[in-house]
Amino acid sequence: MLVEAHQAVFGYGGQRVVRVERLVVRGGECVGIFGPNGSGKTTLVRGLIGLLPPLSGEVRRQGSIRIGYVPQRRSLEQHWPMTALDAASLAISAGNWFGRLGQARGHVLKSMQQLGVLPLKDKRFASLSGGQQQRVILAGALATDPQLLVLDEPTDGLDLHSRREFLELVRSRVQSGLSLIYITHEVDDLVQVATAVAWLHPGEEYGEPSRVELLLPTELADRLSTGSATRGADAPPVRTTV
Repeated sequence: MLVEAHQAVFGYGGQRVVRVERLVVRGGECVGIFGPNGSGKTTLVRGLIGLLPPLSGEVRRQGSIRIGYVPQRRSLEQHWPMTALDAASLAISAGNWFGRLGQARGHVLKSMQQLGVLPLKDKRFASLSGGQQQRVILAGALATDPQLLVLDEPTDGLDLHSRREFLELVRSRVQSGLSLIYITHEVDDLVQVATAVAWLHPGEEYGEPSRVELLLPTELADRLSTGSATRGADAPPVRTTV
């Protein structure tokens, strides 16, 4: 077990945003975070990885867990005069004094080589394709040797070919034992890479927190394809691998 939330409520300034009965992230699993804008996906993830203490309930994390984060590609300032190596190094340099890489530079270069983007290291980051940019950012995050990696809308804006390649890369990393929290609006992504999904349903009344339903990726796809967006109170429990 890397992370476990039990009867936890997360929010800000006493305002409840999202509640979860129980959610567990284990080694070698990919847990998808799915829901509409404003449902609290980011709040839930911040609570799970320790950036936000719960308003109530409990969150337990494996001691000294190493967590990596891949932000939305479009959140990076494209006008910055940085190379692909600079962009890949952000995850490590942000945690070092004065942004120095030192020996960590070798880890970044090795990770870029493993992901096939080392030949791009001196190219301007903004000139790269969307798929190349995402691989560069992922290489930087993996260079930190995380036990748990958070991917925030990683295929947003990618063309079909780049998206397919990226998902294959993510799937291979999960199969090799890396644990992921995968935030997305793309159901197809979750069907391909997730082992379980946390589906956030906004509160029915104003001020009520979103609730988290746990289900399998295929069940999410089936429910959405049939238009069954929510379960009735008397419906049987959803099976889950979480």
